Order: sequence, then structure tokens, then C-alpha cells
Amino acid sequence: MQKKTVLYCAPIDQPGNSGRYIMAGMEQLGLSVIGYDYRTNQNHEKDIFRILKGKTPFYFFTQKGERLSPALINKIKDFGCVTIFWCLDVPIHDWYLPVAKAHDFVLTNAEDHVDYFREQGIRNVKWMHQGFAKEFFGIDPYSIEQVDEYYADVAMIGSMGKAMEGLTYNKRCRLVMRLIRENINVKWWGRRLAQQIRNIRYFLGGVQRAWAGREVYMKDFADVIHHIKIYLGEDADRPFKGRYLSNRSFAVMGCGGFYLCRRTPGIEYAFKIGKEVEVFESDDEMVDKIHFYLKNEDKRKQIALAGQKKVLNFYTYRQQMEKIFVWVNEHL
Repeated sequence: MQKKTVLYCAPIDQPGNSGRYIMAGMEQLGLSVIGYDYRTNQNHEKDIFRILKGKTPFYFFTQKGERLSPALINKIKDFGCVTIFWCLDVPIHDWYLPVAKAHDFVLTNAEDHVDYFREQGIRNVKWMHQGFAKEFFGIDPYSIEQVDEYYADVAMIGSMGKAMEGLTYNKRCRLVMRLIRENINVKWWGRRLAQQIRNIRYFLGGVQRAWAGREVYMKDFADVIHHIKIYLGEDADRPFKGRYLSNRSFAVMGCGGFYLCRRTPGIEYAFKIGKEVEVFESDDEMVDKIHFYLKNEDKRKQIALAGQKKVLNFYTYRQQMEKIFVWVNEHL
């Protein structure tokens, strides 16, 4: 893989874009990476062809890809590129399948998509979850910082209610309201709760009052994790089957946070329950475990440290990218 060039076509213009971490993981493998954000360029097809002619990359790697047509991907193949598509979305949008079919290799973060793609005639498809890039978060391995004052006992980071990308996070709002009723000190960081009629009940329930007032990324994200006792994990409302792992789970644990989340097959695949991560299956169980771990600090920190070690030893973006390229090269 060393000395080969990758044209990585993905959203990379915002601080929260995971594409930045993916690029770093490829570079750590020894690949030469050309990053191109197709969303922020009107003439993206001309730009891509210019790069293909000037740099002759061996791989063309798409992440997301909603503006890249199947015809464009086929033209890219004519340049001799091995094309790889990795979509991390749970919803299957209209553009998802045609773009996936045009690529040589397809990866998905939602395991139930693998069977769907195979039924649609895609042979080279694999489940692959995301990872963690500690260098972006300023993390020294295997350390749980001692702090004198916490921002909150329990916290979330991310969207609430209906997000800009169309996903809904009403479950998160309901959990925050439950914690407020239980008199548990809870805060959340992210985009302000939208002033929509559908969100009135959440405003009345105190969700906006629990808002920390800003979004956080990278080192600011790590700072929040270091100054909360329990991170509460809850994915989007959309149901999914099979294994799925949120990028945020790796970020929280990689930063040394204690991660308490709703039980999913994905979390059980990657981490030891009760030793590296903790889970709940009902809101009542969530409340009980929050009370337990707030009272048992040593146990909480022991689990947080073990979770951090697991992420830094097995689930960095370098390791995830190595798995991807080994799989691709075995099937070329």
C-alpha cells in the first residue's frame, strides 16, 4: 500500500467531519492522500478529472457521495482507479444504491445493509464501523484525568429533536427530560434545539435549559468528556438491525469517558459489557445505573480506563483503514 495514492472524495470542510480522521488513518498506513470535498465545489467533476490526470491515483475512495453520479464513478474507473465506497448513514437514501453499485468495493457501518446490497447484486460488500483518531483530540493514552470540578454528572453531545440531515433524536430529548425529573445534573452540547412546534414539549420539559450553549469538536470535545462523570449514548430514533456502532462511542471512550448507552448488538461485539462499557435496556434501568455509578466512582473510572485502552489498542482509524485496504487488495 505504501507510496500508492488515494483520491479521497468526501465531506472534509467542517471540524466535525470524520473524513479528516479517515484521511489521517490512510496517511499513517503510508498512503499518499489527496483530499477533495465535493460538496464545497460547484465544478467537482472537472476538478476530479484534473486530479486524476495530474496525480494518477491508484484508489478512488468515496465517503458519503450523494452528489457523485454513477456515470462519474464509471468514468473514474476508466482511469484505472480501484473505487471504494464507504457510507456511514443508517438511512438508505435514493442515491445510496446507484452510487454503491458503481463502485468496485462497498463498505457500510450498518450491518443489515450488507444483505440488502448483496440482494441487489453487489458482491464486494463488507460491514465496517468507524474508529478514533487520538491525535485530533489531544489524548495521551491510558489516562483518566483528575478534575476538581465537573460540568455535569451526566451529559450528551450531539443533535436533539429533528436534525438538519433529516434524522430525529426525540429519544435523546426524552432521556434528558427523564433525568431532569429525577433531579440528576444533566447537560448536553450541540446545535441549539430548533424552535419548532414539534419541540414545544421538549422546551417545556427543560431540554433547552440543559443545553450547554455550544457545539464541541476535537479538543473541546475531549475537554467536556474529561469534565463529566457519565456520558449517555443514544442513537437516532430510526431503528436498525444487526451491528451498528456510532462514531461517538469511539470518541467518548477514546477520550477516557465512561460510556453508558442503550444495548445494541454492535456495542456487544466491540466491548465487554460491565468491564469496558455499560448498557441499559429500559429508561428505569438507565436511571438505576446512573445512580449506581455516581456513587461508585472507582468502578466507574475502572470501566472508563478499560474502554479507553480497548479503543486505542484496537479501534483507531489507522487500524480501521488497514482492515479496509487489506480486504480490498485481497479481492483485487
